[in-house]
Amino acid sequence: MTKLVPICIEGGKWIQLSQLSVKQAAQLKSWLPVNSVKKIPFQGIELNECVDFSTYEYWFRSHYVNHLNQATLDF
Repeated sequence: MTKLVPICIEGGKWIQLSQLSVKQAAQLKSWLPVNSVKKIPFQGIELNECVDFSTYEYWFRSHYVNHLNQATLDF
């Protein structure tokens, strides 16, 4: 899995869960606190299921990068 590039909106950095695979989005959403998923207004539309990029980045590093490193070492 490659790390997503954030969407920059009014100084904040966000990702949408729809940018992830269904499995990865479900894993991230189940890990998040309830109020972490937001609706963000952007250029007259509302982006659903947005997560702060720093939260996503922490999850990505702690779950996916660590699992990849463990899989490499398991031989």
